[in-house]
Amino acid sequence: MNSPVNQAENTLQKRIIYMMVLRVVLVTLFIGLPLLLEIENIKHPRSISIFYLLIGTTYVLSIFYAVFLRIKGPSLLFTSFQLAADLLLGTLLIAVTGGLGSPFPFLFIITIVSASIFFHHRGGFVMAVCSTFLFGILALSQRAQIPPFEKALLLSDKEIFYGFFLYTIAFFTVGILSGHLAKRLREKEIGFSDLQVFHEDIVHSMPSGLITTDLVGEITSFNRSAMEITGYSSEEVIGKIWWEIFSWDNIEKRFEALAKTGLPQRFEGKIQDKSGNPCLLGVTISALRNEQGEQTGIIGTFQDLTEIRNLEEAVQRKERLATIGEMAAGMAHEIRNPLASLSGSIQVLQNELELNGENLKLMDIAIKESERLNAFVTQFLRYARPLPPQREWVNLQHLLSETTHLIENNPAYTQRIQIILEETESPILAFIDPDQMKQVFWNLINNAYQAMQGRGTLTLSVHHITRRLEEDTIEILFKDTGKGISEGDLANIFDPFFTTKSAGSGLGLAIVQRIIEEHAGNISVASQPGKTIFKVQLPFSSTDAPPTMESPAVEYSSETTETPGQGHESKHDLTSVKK
Repeated sequence: MNSPVNQAENTLQKRIIYMMVLRVVLVTLFIGLPLLLEIENIKHPRSISIFYLLIGTTYVLSIFYAVFLRIKGPSLLFTSFQLAADLLLGTLLIAVTGGLGSPFPFLFIITIVSASIFFHHRGGFVMAVCSTFLFGILALSQRAQIPPFEKALLLSDKEIFYGFFLYTIAFFTVGILSGHLAKRLREKEIGFSDLQVFHEDIVHSMPSGLITTDLVGEITSFNRSAMEITGYSSEEVIGKIWWEIFSWDNIEKRFEALAKTGLPQRFEGKIQDKSGNPCLLGVTISALRNEQGEQTGIIGTFQDLTEIRNLEEAVQRKERLATIGEMAAGMAHEIRNPLASLSGSIQVLQNELELNGENLKLMDIAIKESERLNAFVTQFLRYARPLPPQREWVNLQHLLSETTHLIENNPAYTQRIQIILEETESPILAFIDPDQMKQVFWNLINNAYQAMQGRGTLTLSVHHITRRLEEDTIEILFKDTGKGISEGDLANIFDPFFTTKSAGSGLGLAIVQRIIEEHAGNISVASQPGKTIFKVQLPFSSTDAPPTMESPAVEYSSETTETPGQGHESKHDLTSVKK
């Protein structure tokens, strides 16, 4: 949307251009035509020469005006210079064509009207005074027969006075009336401009996205909310076909249905915003009609339903979790206690019995399976009944670096996978539970490692996102170059027990999501073949002052943290079963 200053400059520039074009047309007609018709007033060689001089001067000045306007832009000082030049050229033309008997004094009136358009009452009055003064000089010169009036029509003093009086009345009358009309026109323009700005403010202040198109689907307008929802600017989409920009296959059919029935169409559509993130929109399209009721295009409004749908899914997940939580207590007693007794008994038997061959293998299998079942129950309880976060200020860049160091020193890690941790200009601190968040980082990094199947690049980054209408957030991105996640699996990957791996329990990403939710954050994923991005968003807390940069947030050494697979149960145990 143009600012009022830009609109005023555009209006002034248009008026200056109109005045320049009108000047060239009038000079060509009123000076060139007398030369062509050989009118009596200009048969004198000197008059003919001056006519050609005036035509040439006008054309040269017009070229100069156009170049100056292009370089310097419009200004009232530049306009004043043109009006002064017009006044002097008009005076010279009247002088060589008979003075008070010239057919061209009306040029003064045109200049007065032009001044009124640009400067309103003051401009019209000042130009009327200047015109009267110059016309008075012409009258006195004609009375004294001063060149070029030595051969002009000889008028009596009364005739000169009367002619001067009539033209003076005409100049001031035109100046006052044109100034008044120009002022009224300006007031109407301001009112119309204010109304237009008001309407634009309404359109741009709408919380819903608003888009209009012509009858073939070419976008003609795009409001601010539409830009915020989709990530596209109005310059990027105006003039483009709607469904080509947002990759909606069925929107064209909706347009056809609207054209046939004339009834509004309501539907939901999935798009990808400019950053490639999926976005669910609730859309309503209807006919855009003019004052005569004729359909001239399509108007569409849409809302971002992504957060609403996520909240609905979150409520459903919490309801499921409540049920799982009730089951967890009974499961702890009914499974874990007998399992501990069974595992202990097997270990006692292993120590007391002398087993060999097949019996020894069976005993090892029994012990390993009991440990695996114990790990599964532990994971399940961690998901169903997570401990409340023990929050403290933590440098996220350091926490990511430590987790990366753990992964890279894991025996199962292959050097053919490159992990890139992007640096930040300044530390990004978060008020979180460092152990739980390290669990999140480990699970997501290990998930990416498994998705890349031993070869690829994993890029980690932390950003502080400042939003215009919402609270600031901290955004942590995990980008891998793995095979990607199928569209059918994307909706289920955070569900408990959902897994695509033969050895997985389906609790890894469910635990990640649960921890993030306990931190009042959210996690999302976007995937395509060869590229998957997990985005963790945490609130940027400003309720408590973070530690100063001189005393950085607590850092945790990887030496005090036990890596997954060691079979220990402790505060720093990061064991998880991946999806």
